[in-house]
Parts: sequence; structure tokens; C-alpha cells
Amino acid sequence: VRSGILASIERDVERRGGRTAGLLATAALFGVVGAIGATMLVASHPFDHHPAWHVGVFSTVWAGLLFVCLSLVFLQVRTPSLPLARSASAGLLGLGLAGICGALCPDQHFLAWWTRTGLGEPLTRAGGLALSAACFGLVTALLVAFVSALAMFAGRAPVRPALPATILLVLLAPGVALQSVGASLGVLAGWLAGTAAGSYLGVIAGLRIGAILGRR
Repeated sequence: VRSGILASIERDVERRGGRTAGLLATAALFGVVGAIGATMLVASHPFDHHPAWHVGVFSTVWAGLLFVCLSLVFLQVRTPSLPLARSASAGLLGLGLAGICGALCPDQHFLAWWTRTGLGEPLTRAGGLALSAACFGLVTALLVAFVSALAMFAGRAPVRPALPATILLVLLAPGVALQSVGASLGVLAGWLAGTAAGSYLGVIAGLRIGAILGRR
């Protein structure tokens, strides 16, 4: 993977010279802006319930992740066996869809809202908050992973689901961690486990439906 990334950057520099630096700078700018926006969304601006360092730490982590993914997309990095650019595109699309869903959520504390819904409330009473968080992560990640995989891979060469699912999970993880501040480690672990399972299953479903649609 490392050699493939370095080879893509070297090839791009040889062909387009300074344009590569411009693409990387653009990726960095978009990464910072996207990270700040995502952190403001999931932390429920103006952060009155979070210490100031939370904003800096999570924004920095997200900025780094977004920079890497955007660089993969802009430079069209790939190896013979790993479609890194397309997988990163699917992850970014999934993160964007999750952001839209979050913006539409009536309560910016997503887990608190979930535990008051018709499905989340009985789950919380029956199995506790950790199990309810796992189910919430499963459902939400399944939805965004399915849509993003269907959009990015339908009608194209088949890929293994692990790579796009992992990228999506990594991009969603800072939001899950920030929303879990103040909760138990069990809630964080359950939410992340559900998100991981939902990401993987959603990508598989999107790839299979996309393959069926591509044959028609």
C-alpha cells in the first residue's frame, strides 16, 4: 500500500509538477474545514458541555483523516489489488451522509435522541445503554454504508468490502468518540462495534445490489 501511494504521488509529480502540490494543499484545506464542521455538528455547538481541549483534539484527528482520504481521491491513488481512491470516495460520501442525518436529527446528542425513540427506548430498558448504542451504530452505519457503496461501486469492477468499510469506520469513529464523552467505556465500545458491523454489512449489501443493477 505504501509503495503504491508513493508511486502515485511520484508519477503525478512527474506528469503535472506543481499541480500535485496544489491538490495536496486543497485536500489539506478541505480537511481542516470539514473537520471543524463535523466537530461542531457532533459536539452540539457552542460546546457548552465539552472542555475546550475536546474541540482541538477531535478537530485535529478529523482533519488528518480527511486530508489522507481527500489526497487519495484527488491523486487517484490505487494499487493492482486495492482501489484506494474509490474506497476513500465511498468513505467520504458515507461521512457526508452521516453529517446530513446528524444535522436533521432533532437532538444533536444522537444517542439521547435514540433512547427516546420507539425502538431505542425498549432496547435501552431491556439490554442497557451499551447494547442500545451498538444497535444505533449498526442501523446508522448500515444505511450510510449501503448508499455510499451503491453510489461509488455500482456497475464497476468488484472490490472486497473490507477496505471501504474500514475507511468509513475510521472516518465515523471520531464522531462516535466525541458523542460518547461522559458515557461509559461499554457505551463507546458498543457504539463502535455496531458501527463497524454496520459499515461492513452495508458495504456488502451495496456491492451486491450494485452488481445486480450493473448486469441489467
